[in-house]
Amino acid sequence: MNRTVLLLVLLFASINLNAQYSDTIKLNDIRILASHNSYKKVPSPAVLEVLTKHKERLGEANDPKQIEYGHEDLIQQLDKYEIRGFELDVNYDPKGGRYYKRRINGFAKGLKKRSKIPELEEPGFKIIHITDVDYETNYLTLKSALIELDLWSALHPRHIPLFVNIEAKGAGIGDYSKLAKFLGFKTAVQFDSTAFSLLDQEIYRCIDSSRVFTPKALKAGYNSINQRLDAEGWPELNECLGKIFFIMQGNNKDMYTAFLDDGQDRPMFVYGQPEEPSTAFVVRNQPIGNVEEIHALTEKYIVRTRSDAGTLEARANDSSRWLDAIRSQAQIISTDYYKSNPDFSPFFVSMPYELTLRNMPELLK
Repeated sequence: MNRTVLLLVLLFASINLNAQYSDTIKLNDIRILASHNSYKKVPSPAVLEVLTKHKERLGEANDPKQIEYGHEDLIQQLDKYEIRGFELDVNYDPKGGRYYKRRINGFAKGLKKRSKIPELEEPGFKIIHITDVDYETNYLTLKSALIELDLWSALHPRHIPLFVNIEAKGAGIGDYSKLAKFLGFKTAVQFDSTAFSLLDQEIYRCIDSSRVFTPKALKAGYNSINQRLDAEGWPELNECLGKIFFIMQGNNKDMYTAFLDDGQDRPMFVYGQPEEPSTAFVVRNQPIGNVEEIHALTEKYIVRTRSDAGTLEARANDSSRWLDAIRSQAQIISTDYYKSNPDFSPFFVSMPYELTLRNMPELLK
């Protein structure tokens, strides 16, 4: 879909442009539903067949069943399913062409190793879940995904804030196995200060800077984010409408954290540990057994958890993790199942209006 057509589609989809909320509601008082690996498509049957054939060698943690999920494009997620959080896995490709070939295709029937996709020959940041293996994606580049988010945000200027995880990928199949590397499976290019600077620039090239809510904006003159949260808490929700929060995780995260600790003006937050100077966002992906801890953390931080993982809950039609995610009061609940996969079960999750505010009278006991 070209940019002009996309603009027209989004224009007719625009709703609720003048939303206003009570001035008593702060940003950490709301909850949103997010998608996990938001760009991803289901791998091809031929790739899944190869992985299944060798699953004993891969180990239980790498069972190919756990990557058998995919997502709608970002606009569909935003408009049809009201998803307000996303995760983009970013692979650094400074010279271009590193991910042009898909090595597993050499072992799969009817698939070619060469992708023949010009975008993959160009330098930049590529969006891939597992290089050489789980490469099917709605967005080949970070640029293409960010531009789509920016267009949607521009046409919904009073939208609930969007929370975008940027996961810097620091390992490929070739990093895990010498044999795989010998067979041509790629290693990852590590993120360094140059890569992070280029990543920051890509965000500002694709997203209007007025829409990016930065760590500096949250600090608001305090010496650290931690100080600000202790003194004033989060800003009012109304001050954050139409904004996009980027949160970095993954390869060499500590380097990016050091930039923030040093007072550098960067576009991304980091997922950190409680009480660290630059921590505003915390990850606690498993709510089962951790409801009380997560609930306590939400009083100061915005916490991300998950309602399901690796297709396991969907295959078992098991809502226990989702229910504990709700009970935990975590503000960002990430899922692969905002709609069900009928081949597995009826399992899906949604964020009804009555659950969007934290600490309301409990609906789930």
